[in-house]
Amino acid sequence: MLKLKLRTMRLWLLLALLSNLIWPADSSAGPLYDSLLPIQKSYWLKLLHYHNDKSRADGEYFFLSPHGKTNPEEEMLADISAFNDPNGKAGWFHYHPQCVFKERFSFLKKAGFLKDTKIVNCTEFDEWKKGLNPESITLVFSSSYPNNPSSLFGHTLIRINQKNKSSQTAYDLIDYSFAFSAMPEKEDIGVVFAYKGFFGGYKGLLEVTKYYSKVAEYNDGESRDLIEYNLKMSPDELDSLVNHLWEIYQTTYFDYYFADENCSAVLADILAVAYHLEDINTHQRWYYLPSEMVKSFRRVPDLIVSESYRPSLKKQLEKKISLLTNAQKNDLKNLVSTKNLPENYDQTIVLDALIQYLDFTRYRTKNQLTDKEKILLRKSLLKRAALGEAVGPELLNYDQSNRPDYGHEPKKLSYFLRSEKSHSLIGLELKQGYHDLMSNDLGFDAFSQFDFLVGSLLFDKQLNKISYDNLTLVNLTSLHTYSFYDPQFSWSAKVVADRIYDLDCDLCHKVGARAYLGPTLKPENSIAMTLMAGVFAEASKHFEKGHRAGVGAEASLYWQAASKYKVGFSDEIRFDASRKIKRDFSNRIQLLNSYFPSINSEWRFESALHSKKGSLNANIWVNQLAYGIYY
Repeated sequence: MLKLKLRTMRLWLLLALLSNLIWPADSSAGPLYDSLLPIQKSYWLKLLHYHNDKSRADGEYFFLSPHGKTNPEEEMLADISAFNDPNGKAGWFHYHPQCVFKERFSFLKKAGFLKDTKIVNCTEFDEWKKGLNPESITLVFSSSYPNNPSSLFGHTLIRINQKNKSSQTAYDLIDYSFAFSAMPEKEDIGVVFAYKGFFGGYKGLLEVTKYYSKVAEYNDGESRDLIEYNLKMSPDELDSLVNHLWEIYQTTYFDYYFADENCSAVLADILAVAYHLEDINTHQRWYYLPSEMVKSFRRVPDLIVSESYRPSLKKQLEKKISLLTNAQKNDLKNLVSTKNLPENYDQTIVLDALIQYLDFTRYRTKNQLTDKEKILLRKSLLKRAALGEAVGPELLNYDQSNRPDYGHEPKKLSYFLRSEKSHSLIGLELKQGYHDLMSNDLGFDAFSQFDFLVGSLLFDKQLNKISYDNLTLVNLTSLHTYSFYDPQFSWSAKVVADRIYDLDCDLCHKVGARAYLGPTLKPENSIAMTLMAGVFAEASKHFEKGHRAGVGAEASLYWQAASKYKVGFSDEIRFDASRKIKRDFSNRIQLLNSYFPSINSEWRFESALHSKKGSLNANIWVNQLAYGIYY
């Protein structure tokens, strides 16, 4: 009996020993990971880009454990094992794991888990870091690109500033930049691009290029201002950043989502690794904006040490044209139209504007200057060089009011009182984002609109009824100035469910969409006048056929009358193309007023005159007073 018990004990001991040999991860994962301090665990999760218990990284080489995307403990053990394997391979180029995951290796060594690990020589990384020659970093915000809806929020990138370089701004162009961007398919049309961008379908990659290529792309090719925020960063933090950039560049991509896994969200996660800060990459909303990233850095004391501004090529041209007299402007237009430079022409300020115009045209047309324009540019440069210094004011002062850290927050809650017919109504509106034509333009491109997911409820006292008033999916407007140097049309598009006012129907609704196009003139920076025309389509059970579609036209004027006051006026007429034009048309005249007590609050008074279907004499007045708070 005793011998049987001894054999049984030996068998259990043998099984226990075998289990430790076969499943070491299960027996050691907990103790190793649990030995980390809370701040160390937080840093490890940042290195793995964890959000809500799952990593955002999607590349197959970012994890050394098959469960690393959802199990940080197993990933840590797999990394320790790989770092100790002399024959280990990792990343897209199959370097040793120590040479791929530089920041993970540094962290685990400092944590005491790699005391006896033999250090591997990492030639490729050392040469890459030597080429970067990093001294400091700059966060760069690229303003919105009005004629591209995917760029209406702006864009961000990181510039690595090199050592032993002149302090002149021009030398920054040879630095390296890091940007996270979606990689769309060339054949995808606009609707497919928008769908994949919002709901996933593109890979997002970390792109490493010389900074001058980004300046050429954004500043020159797309007429976007660049605001550069020079950040305070210690040598150790800079090493962590460079190490982690290498890790990402060597191993992974991220599935791109326009709302919350975009250029700024991923860069904020990367910078959170370097700074060991908890809040600079925290999402305050279900989406993350480039402006939000800049504001997060602004809130950290002394993190932004200095700033600089690169006006777009178009803004530089506009500045030079604004300095011309009327006679000189006519000279410029004549030179542009004839494409001929007289031999004795010596107006330096006009030549400067002409060269700037031809340079802008070259970028706008993607280097498609005509032969005559190329000859004109060459002659202008030679003539300008021969004339020497310019005579006239320095071109130093540019309007910088579109800086993102100046602007209001994107979401808005509004309360309103309204009168229509003989009814009194009260209502509540919630806007998820972002900016509209009557909002305070400080911090945004003036006279632009990108509203999405707007909903409002109202209570009609006379009918004793609660109903929705407006449900907007998206409402976009870009009032692009039409000029001889940039002849592009403005445009407007929206998808909305809103009220019917041209029929005798109380609290009735329709679903509709419209797309308009037309020129905009800006006689002054504070005034925009536009005339657009296009198509619309609507559906409702209250229509005779259940639907209507046709053409429409709208004239509007917007005026920033003072820093805290804006006025708008519009007149829109629509014709139902499926019926008789004389009988089936409607018109709406609208007067808008906005007053801004502070950057995140506003009062609005709106008055609209809606005509009955087929008449300009039978009208309904709708007046509304609203107070809104941005947050």
